[in-house]
Amino acid sequence: MASWGRHNFSLPRIHSGKNSLPKNPLNHFAHPELLYSLPAVLLLLAVLYLRSRKLADQKLKQLITQKLAHDLIPSFSRNRQIFKFCLFFLGITFILLAWAGPQWGTTQRTITPKGIDLLIAVDLSKSMLARDVRPNRLERVKLTLSNLLPSVRGDRLGLIAFSGSSFLQCPLTLDHQAFAKSLEDLNVGLIPRMGTNLALPIQEASRSFSKDDNDKFLVLISDGEDLEGQGLQEAKQAAKQGIRIYTIGIGSEEGAFIPTDPLGQPAKNFLTDRQGKKVLTKLDEDALRDIAVLTGGQYLPIGPTGEGISYVFSELQAHGQKKLREHLSTELPINRYQVFLLLGLAFLISESLTSTSKKKLGTITIQCFLILFLFMAGCWKPENIRLAEDAIEQGNPMDAAELYAKQISELNVKDEDTGLLSLNAGLAYLKAGKVDLAEEYLNLSLKQTTNLPQIQAKALNALGNIYYKKANAFLDQQNVKQAREAWRKAREFYSSAFSINGHTLAEENLASLNNQIQERIESLVCKIEGIVWRDINGNGKVENHEPRLSSIVYWDRNNNGEHNKTNEPSIRSDTTGHFAFEWISGTFPTSLAIASVLSDQNKSEQDILLPLFPTPPPPLDAQHVKNHLITLDKPGLHRIVIPWRGAPVLNGNVWNDINGNAQKDSNESGSNAVTIFLDTNGNFQIDENETSFKPSNDGSFAEIVRPGQFSVRIIPDNQDSNITFPIEEHKSYLTWVDFEQQSPPLLFGIQQDGNSSGSSSQQNNKTSEPEQTNQADQPNQSDQQSTEEINALYERLLQESESKSEPLQLEPDFYAPTQTGRDY
Repeated sequence: MASWGRHNFSLPRIHSGKNSLPKNPLNHFAHPELLYSLPAVLLLLAVLYLRSRKLADQKLKQLITQKLAHDLIPSFSRNRQIFKFCLFFLGITFILLAWAGPQWGTTQRTITPKGIDLLIAVDLSKSMLARDVRPNRLERVKLTLSNLLPSVRGDRLGLIAFSGSSFLQCPLTLDHQAFAKSLEDLNVGLIPRMGTNLALPIQEASRSFSKDDNDKFLVLISDGEDLEGQGLQEAKQAAKQGIRIYTIGIGSEEGAFIPTDPLGQPAKNFLTDRQGKKVLTKLDEDALRDIAVLTGGQYLPIGPTGEGISYVFSELQAHGQKKLREHLSTELPINRYQVFLLLGLAFLISESLTSTSKKKLGTITIQCFLILFLFMAGCWKPENIRLAEDAIEQGNPMDAAELYAKQISELNVKDEDTGLLSLNAGLAYLKAGKVDLAEEYLNLSLKQTTNLPQIQAKALNALGNIYYKKANAFLDQQNVKQAREAWRKAREFYSSAFSINGHTLAEENLASLNNQIQERIESLVCKIEGIVWRDINGNGKVENHEPRLSSIVYWDRNNNGEHNKTNEPSIRSDTTGHFAFEWISGTFPTSLAIASVLSDQNKSEQDILLPLFPTPPPPLDAQHVKNHLITLDKPGLHRIVIPWRGAPVLNGNVWNDINGNAQKDSNESGSNAVTIFLDTNGNFQIDENETSFKPSNDGSFAEIVRPGQFSVRIIPDNQDSNITFPIEEHKSYLTWVDFEQQSPPLLFGIQQDGNSSGSSSQQNNKTSEPEQTNQADQPNQSDQQSTEEINALYERLLQESESKSEPLQLEPDFYAPTQTGRDY
């Protein structure tokens, strides 16, 4: 067989040991029954030879006497005839022994499995029209899958469409163009029955997979709750059948309305329920996560640009590539017929070249040259290979790669020789800087040389080098996420190369290059850890008795103290207030501003919490600080604390004292027909520079103020009304408030005059009804202290207390909390 290329490779290793010989020698043959006929065949040959010689001698005696035979036929030699027969006899003997299949010793036979089968189930319910993912949920799924198709090779893909029912849109196929066409045809309304039943696509997948398949994967993409509640039950059955389900959640925790306007037009009309209310669709992660965990899969959110689907595809592709490199081993005896066959052919050729006469014939020399030429013919190299090797020596790897590729295209049979050519082409492309082409040919070499581990080790090591270069290229772009993914693949290739015959070069690469990549990553990354908590005593230290606060920590990019979800990244802390994230920068020192928003579970009617910010350096005004400015001097770990405190609040109630007895009776209701003000100059009148506010409709009030002492008074809207409480002369309260210390309940009673009491009450009712209508869907005033209001009210007082923070002495573990919703 011709040897193409400059690489010399040995055959797979033979695993041998000290095995005792079988007691029966016939066990050394694959077909021992043929040996029983061997003596009979050889005896028959001997008899035929003796008979033929006897007949020849009789004919010779009829012509001449035996005494004159040597004189008349000087070239006649009986010994040569016997020698020639012995050569023929031995040749037939060894060929018959080779036919019986001699065997001794054992070897490990490797079998390469096929690729994986992957079914993708896509939700087509109406909630997939929501636009909380751009352009909408369904189109984002289709775009992501279409972009990933070119990278999928050797695996069968299938497509399932489902909502209230399901069907197989595209059966499992290697024709990825047909899959892409089926994917393009997906749209909401393709299935008449609406809703979301997660059990149906799992059932359809179970019917679509073959029972003989070992690797069966289902990627379930949905945005909603399992309305039928049968998904988990069906997932249990799928797990028994060996189906692993990866679930992808699409949508947002806050939810979104479902527009009925065509894509590309502004969303003005929305889907409504039977009561005429807009349908709000939220992501239900719990149901999807439970299905994935139950079957040994994984749940991932889709991400803004489809990162979740990309991750699942990369994991499954890695599994498929690993499967191609795995060899199912079985111990088999080694066939040794080649030696017997070669000996038999050698004896037969020698017999044909041996003359029965004493004179040497010239034809013998001609026959020898002819046989030698036939044996040497297989050693000539094809023209493309010769030119490719010359191009490598001359330093033209691109020309060499193209010549190798041309030779591969000319071969009809894709065997191990083609795998070696693919390896040479891949190495040449890699040397020429064509990384994508190099990766393609190296992967092709892996598929074609499953029984040649040394070739595979070289290909795997080269693939590791490719992804090492990709990791460095991503780091040059400060893309740490992609760099880590590329380096993860590089490590897998290096490890696989080392596991095959102990490839020492791959081991050295894995040890040295890992340090280089990690150093480059660490030079770009600053890990920020912190905690959000309620600093009750105001000392700036996290103490055990102080509650931790679950919150959303975000990058305040525009420095306004408000969270813009569209362009300001955020993370959720865990329930203990811990958070951690990485900040990537090409230069140090650098700075960033972060702020936090408390989660709903931290708010209550009794306590209003405000953030405390560190005092800025001069000449910045403390009143304008709305976030935490962090300066990062160098890469590494940086710890921060974000304290919140209970706000200083003036709270109380105003009521209609109908009978004027200065006591709130059961039949007397609250009133908002007054203005409450802080009498800072003590003139008992409201001035322009004095803070004033109105109570709520039920007369209650809770106003955030700066820490300190205040004189609180009221002015009735009706000048003829009387203030019946407090009963002291100035009708005011002198009270003190501080952080974590609210005022005692401040009660005010007013009595309308006799002429206007009824009309005033009616007027109040008339004016309050629209307000109640407008605020029917809004929380109480004391509960709706938004981030904007807190910033506006608290700008003048936040910085009166210094932030006394110190580094945390803990390593937080945090998770992203989930919210459940409903799909339509």
